[in-house]
Amino acid sequence: MAPLNVLMVGTGEYTTGFVDGGMSGSDKRVGVVGLTLFDLRRRGKVGKLSMVGTSGNKYPAIREHLQKNISSVYNNLDVSFNSFPSDTTTRDADSYKAAVDALSPGDAITIFTPDSTHYPIALYAIKCDIHVLITKPAVKLLSEHQELLREARKHNVFVFIEHHKRFDPAYADARARAKTLGNFNYFYSYMSQPNSS
Repeated sequence: MAPLNVLMVGTGEYTTGFVDGGMSGSDKRVGVVGLTLFDLRRRGKVGKLSMVGTSGNKYPAIREHLQKNISSVYNNLDVSFNSFPSDTTTRDADSYKAAVDALSPGDAITIFTPDSTHYPIALYAIKCDIHVLITKPAVKLLSEHQELLREARKHNVFVFIEHHKRFDPAYADARARAKTLGNFNYFYSYMSQPNSS
């Protein structure tokens, strides 16, 4: 059986480490999703890789970023991918449909996009018999979650939710420290990561 092909939906920090025209200043300077999938392809665990975003005109800079910061650092790891929309497209919010349509039933996608886009992208892929990995939160409404579940069962595909923060060292440290605080009546937490949705 040939390895499945994977479409990376979303071209930002978690996928490529490329944000605002350059390398992210966070601990995800080269992304996580792309790096992992490039390595899995090298190992023969996945087949063809593709990537889709809303703006194709940033792909030349993303390719340069990946070549410089991944391929040249990790023994010429192949960082090639098919891209949607084309490199000359300024904006196409529905480009994920053409990218999913280029896959075959049984292939997979990862969704690392703004929260409000998870549901329509996942539903479209599921209806095309594509397996789906969605970053948290999967969707914004319980009804959307239930619909994805119904459709996944109907189309016999897997849908997984990825909870990356659960295993971050900073969060593990916070959990451990919180256990020693004792009883308290008030707690306040602030998430400094920007949220555009």
